[in-house]
Amino acid sequence: MENFSAQWFTAYYVSLGALLISFGLYLFVRTAGITDYLLDVAERDTPPPVWRTVVKYLLLFTIPCIVLSFTPFSWIELLFSLWSLLIVYVAGQFILLWPHTSKAIKQAGEQLSRKVRFIAANMISIGIILFLLAYLLIERTGAF
Repeated sequence: MENFSAQWFTAYYVSLGALLISFGLYLFVRTAGITDYLLDVAERDTPPPVWRTVVKYLLLFTIPCIVLSFTPFSWIELLFSLWSLLIVYVAGQFILLWPHTSKAIKQAGEQLSRKVRFIAANMISIGIILFLLAYLLIERTGAF
């Protein structure tokens, strides 16, 4: 079970890290397009279905992370799993309180592109951290 846990977290760290870095770079390159998309989405009465899908799948991958962080017990994996659960909760709140979220997007106006670039920078830095966590896990377990 320990080997499966190490393989799960390694695969999860690498795939999520690559996804965050690539999408963060995409946000940097297409900041104006993403800003227009957000303003368009803010005019709708319901949040985009793709946002719910992303949060749902993040939750589905977070639950095994929480369980597998106990076999063997690892503070790093447990903290990562709880952080992921917090991200799911916050993103779920944005979707659940869509009228307020869309109002905040509309009010951001000219600052929206700056906020998109800030989010992109955070995504890239978190992706790099996930690659470092994968490296640390591989070094710690020697599984690969």
